[in-house]
Amino acid sequence: MDKEFKDLREKRTKSYSVMRSLMDYTMGILYLAAAAFLFFAERFGFEMENFDITFRYIFGGLCAVYGFWRIYRGFKKDYF
Repeated sequence: MDKEFKDLREKRTKSYSVMRSLMDYTMGILYLAAAAFLFFAERFGFEMENFDITFRYIFGGLCAVYGFWRIYRGFKKDYF
């Protein structure tokens, strides 16, 4: 009985780790896409007159750093 409980717990832990890793990869890619959009908005044909270019670059840089960190965390899978 104890071994079955331990196996079930390991399976649940592994399932959670895979799900969380997949979410980290997805969110990392979305943050990197947002950063690319902020960096290259004019080249994509979007005029962002309401936002200062300095603000866009700083916020885009923060999005890029956070996106890379999410991808790294998904790769490392150190959740427990």
